[in-house]
Amino acid sequence: MMLACRLKIDVQHVSLPGVVADFIEALADGAGLTSRQAYWLRLATDEITTNIAQHGYRGGAGVVELSGEIEHDRLRVSIEDEAPPFDPAGYDPAPRLAVPPAQREEGGYGLLLAMGKVDEFHYEYVGGRNRNTLIMRLLGGANADGSGGCRAG
Repeated sequence: MMLACRLKIDVQHVSLPGVVADFIEALADGAGLTSRQAYWLRLATDEITTNIAQHGYRGGAGVVELSGEIEHDRLRVSIEDEAPPFDPAGYDPAPRLAVPPAQREEGGYGLLLAMGKVDEFHYEYVGGRNRNTLIMRLLGGANADGSGGCRAG
């Protein structure tokens, strides 16, 4: 069975981290992710959506669309937006990491941390939209029962 969720977020009028956390929690519960997997998936999703709002839309108006699918062996979260193209996998933290820790500026490490903790990450720019896809493999198969406000398909 597959379970699917979709959410459209106006980045100027909501508490983005709270909405993202609730969305990922519903998916993670439905998929039977471990608490550690759910944490890392939430962190990665939150980091990407926050970067879209702050840097992609530059704090202005914009929409982020989240979709999640639970399949028999994986949970897939897609994050889409219409901000200028940006591939998080192409972000190079090396210049920041080359600076001694006491002299480093805050920020700029979230993508590095988050991207390393999901099982797969894919980026594409299609039809004027960024699409970031995060995948967590399920341990022991999905638990898709239609809970969490999502629909079974």
